Amino acid sequence: MRRTRWFSVLVAASLLAAGAVTAGAPAPAQAVATELTITSPVDGDAVSGSTLTVEGTFANTSELVLVVGAQELIPIPVTGTQGTWTVDLDIADVDGRLDLAVRARDLTTLYTTWSEFLAVEVDNPAASRPVVTITSPDEGAYAGATLDVEVDVDSDRPLDVVEVRVNGGAWQSATAQGGCAYAASFPVSGSGFASIEARATDSSGHSADSSTTYVALGGATPVAPAVYDQDRALWIWERASYEAVFDQDARDRLGAVMDDTVTFGSDPIRTIYLGVDKYGSTDMLRDSRAEVAAFVEWARGRGYHVQATVAGGTRPPYLGALEQFEHFAVDEFEKVLDYNLAVPAAARFDGINVDIEPYILSAWKEAGNGGLPNRWLEILDTLIERRDASGLPVLVGPAIPRWLDSSACCTTITWNGQTKALSDHIQDMTDYIAIMDYRDTAEGGAGIIAQAQHEIDYANQIGKPNSVVVGIETKDLSGTGDPETVTFWEEGRTYLEGELDKTYAAFEGDASFGGIAMHHYDDLLMLPSAWDDAPPVYYPVPGAGPGGPALP
Repeated sequence: MRRTRWFSVLVAASLLAAGAVTAGAPAPAQAVATELTITSPVDGDAVSGSTLTVEGTFANTSELVLVVGAQELIPIPVTGTQGTWTVDLDIADVDGRLDLAVRARDLTTLYTTWSEFLAVEVDNPAASRPVVTITSPDEGAYAGATLDVEVDVDSDRPLDVVEVRVNGGAWQSATAQGGCAYAASFPVSGSGFASIEARATDSSGHSADSSTTYVALGGATPVAPAVYDQDRALWIWERASYEAVFDQDARDRLGAVMDDTVTFGSDPIRTIYLGVDKYGSTDMLRDSRAEVAAFVEWARGRGYHVQATVAGGTRPPYLGALEQFEHFAVDEFEKVLDYNLAVPAAARFDGINVDIEPYILSAWKEAGNGGLPNRWLEILDTLIERRDASGLPVLVGPAIPRWLDSSACCTTITWNGQTKALSDHIQDMTDYIAIMDYRDTAEGGAGIIAQAQHEIDYANQIGKPNSVVVGIETKDLSGTGDPETVTFWEEGRTYLEGELDKTYAAFEGDASFGGIAMHHYDDLLMLPSAWDDAPPVYYPVPGAGPGGPALP
């Protein structure tokens, strides 16, 4: 397949889209066992002061990163592919538990590898923050002409202010009741569900938020979400999602791509999985609700559905499946629920696409894998409970790999007294699944159709129509551990559409089939019609050479 000439054009487009290109790590000169450790501090150490020196060893790895509290990624400077490393970590603003781990690239497999996780206890009283808890009302039905909220704040220092808000409205100062207790009241009119949030700021300027409490006012009852045919769906990650939310030209261009059926003979895209994680210093669902609402209303006006895509609320995103980081995942999920309750119905998300992938952790590959499959089920169960508490009719659908019904790790998982494939358990509890069915051919035993057949059949068996969305990959995965057969990048968009035609034909008689999802927007823009001697057709990054239709 001759692609040299047009590959250079696409590389230029990639540079414009992503801002950088990282070359694949070179293979080691000789076989070296992979090693990645933190040797100091050790798990359970008590530390204090403004700086913590973290040390460790590495072998047959590159791209080392210290993961701090599942919220910060600090590159570790090293020379060569084995030896020792040292990082001085600023802990002046940390008090309490601090989790540490190292992530790197395994030079044999080219996949991510991890050190063991450890936790130290940091004793820096000057950095302590209040702990804010809504103690009343309890979640569930609430009766009364006023919504009376009680908050408990545990603080090492005097408090400047304690505030409460309902359904994302204006913050209202709470009144001290003696001891750690504070109270605020809000009028109740009509019926519906309400979110209650509280926050406190101490005399040193340190602030903290509560988790959200959801109550049903005026006898309100939850509304079941409506499962719909999601064909086609498109993942849009934060670089592009923030552009579309904040820039009208980017939004119009997205709409033109979604509606286009001519350039590649494709079906129109009608569902957006919108990445809503923090991007840079902005958290769109907390900082810019009006702009997000305008985007969702724009999308609805064009006939699209919009779902929010969340992960674990951690850095990297899949750590939210671990027990010590679950609260981050719950906060990230509640962020979408709180947004929906704060905006008009026309600006609400239809669903929440949950992209927590614990199998990326090295522990998944170990014997017994630390119970990670069950942890996955536990966090999904918790998130669904939070959705139900909010009363919102939003779909909950996780992205799952194609092999949860067939690999040795996952075929006999016991959950709630039943033993079956992990994918079956997930389908039982969620509204839909988006299978990451990442193959570059539709037919054959390893093809898209066969790899999704079990999930399609199981959803038919349990009576869940439109609940299996089949995802396909378009990324350039060269330089990673994934084989070329995972993605359509090498084959191009024309071939891709032909394989999708076969997939549609195979599943058109299955009520459970909910359509095709494409991963993802940035790479789809640069996927050519074909790699050959003729100029390819593709959606170019602006200014990056020849391409398809003139888009806004």
